[in-house]
Amino acid sequence: MTVSSKTRTTIIKTLVLAVLIAVTGTTAFAQSQEYKETYNEAREAAVAKDYPTALAKYASAADGAAAEGDADVERNARKVVAQLEYIIGRGALKDEDFEGALNHFDNGIANYPSNAKNYLARASTLKKMDRLDDAIAGFAQTIEVATAGSDTKTARQAEDAIRGHFVFLASTAISRNGSRTSTADADEAMTYIEAMLQHVEADADVYYYTAESQKVKGQYADAIASADQALSVHRGSRTDKAKIYFVKGEAMMNSGDVAGALEAFRNASYGNYRASAEHFIETLGSN
Repeated sequence: MTVSSKTRTTIIKTLVLAVLIAVTGTTAFAQSQEYKETYNEAREAAVAKDYPTALAKYASAADGAAAEGDADVERNARKVVAQLEYIIGRGALKDEDFEGALNHFDNGIANYPSNAKNYLARASTLKKMDRLDDAIAGFAQTIEVATAGSDTKTARQAEDAIRGHFVFLASTAISRNGSRTSTADADEAMTYIEAMLQHVEADADVYYYTAESQKVKGQYADAIASADQALSVHRGSRTDKAKIYFVKGEAMMNSGDVAGALEAFRNASYGNYRASAEHFIETLGSN
């Protein structure tokens, strides 16, 4: 059987097309598998604690998976990217490379917004940079993200950071003039406490400094009530609790409740407050 030139040309074109299709399909398959290989290489680098390499490969795997529509691999890769950015960022923070640390935490948040630790670390970095307003906003955002993700530990750390910041400021205002705390000092302390309460609930220290401020301003009934609130939530030692009883005793004494003041001062007779409490007990008891 003789094959015509035209038929032979058609056959050749068909074979060439078939080869091209086969080659193209193989290339596409290889490309689709490449991000999985990169993912595995990233995992090996992470196990070896080669975090920079692991980070780069996980990021590449995430992008490759996104291009192929593999949502599971992309999500897993970006989750690990966020974890690695946190680890590397913490290292930068320890070295006081604050801008570098922020970049890592920001990239971690961008890749996996549900990882609350990056928000907490970012807010802590901003505080070290004295960007206090930004830091407080960052801690507040941390609480939201951590609460949504049931990360109670991180949420509590952010709450403690906000509370600690404002309690320190209130304490400084109350104590800066020693025993001669002014009404202006007390008002300043309450300004800090009110700012804190916009973000977190009060604890025993907050109620204590509230009582101190109210006592200075002559609001004795309010000071006694705040001291009682502090006592109801206090979880520290008896020595630490003494300061709360002491301010309650002062408020009661100034309001004319001698019996109540004596009882409060007896409970305040511990640690640094012992001598002062015993002085008032002796003075009130002799009247």
